[in-house]
Amino acid sequence: MAGKPRNRLELRRQYDAAEPIDPMEDEAEDTVDAEDGDDEGERKPKKKAKAPAKPKVKAVKVPKPAARMRIVWAVVNDAFKTVGTFEYSQKEAALARGAELTAKGKGTHFIQKVKEPMPDNAPGLGAAIPRPVIEPPAPAAKAADDEPEADAEPEDDEEDDEPEDDEDE
Repeated sequence: MAGKPRNRLELRRQYDAAEPIDPMEDEAEDTVDAEDGDDEGERKPKKKAKAPAKPKVKAVKVPKPAARMRIVWAVVNDAFKTVGTFEYSQKEAALARGAELTAKGKGTHFIQKVKEPMPDNAPGLGAAIPRPVIEPPAPAAKAADDEPEADAEPEDDEEDDEPEDDEDE
């Protein structure tokens, strides 16, 4: 164990009683050494004043965007080995595949959700997913009615044109 701590007042008295170092005496010894000339090679060069420290610029860390992930259905065996994967919208197909493999007697198979990285050709964030455009079929009844009327009208126009030509001559 450590001994009894010393009294700070006593330590202060001892410090004050000690002979102070006279700075003038130190300079006097240096001037005597400089006059000799023998110690010129041993003299230490004067230290240069330090330049003011430049403020360090900290680089702003830009977080890397997290890899985009998607969820798929994975058909897994009893050793948790993935046998097949299906898109998230194809859950029924994944269930059917798991039931088929279990029925074949190749162990127990089940499905679970698995996250996997998005493919490189996937649309960007906020992009509209392209959907197929389904055009309504043209009504067949109207198409049949339009054809005879088109044929009837030109015949009437031709008949009207002939008598007019006769009158002009």
